[in-house]
Amino acid sequence: MQNDIVLSMRKICKAFPGVRALQNVDFTLCKGEIHALMGENGAGKSTLVKVLTGVYTKESGEIHIAGINKEISIKSPQEAQNLGIS
Repeated sequence: MQNDIVLSMRKICKAFPGVRALQNVDFTLCKGEIHALMGENGAGKSTLVKVLTGVYTKESGEIHIAGINKEISIKSPQEAQNLGIS
């Protein structure tokens, strides 16, 4: 299964003034999987997706995408789209 990983987000952190929205969040997506992000209001679901799509920049952590042999840092929605993320 390790070779089937298409997306790996590890130890992602993001804070806003007075709020730590994400603290060391891990998310892995393997080929053929479907996921639902569920949680209470304010749990960080939208923030995690916005980090992945370049709307927000992460403060720390790593994002890896299959086919790219290095950690990526997504700085804009356009950059995310260029990587195949929408």
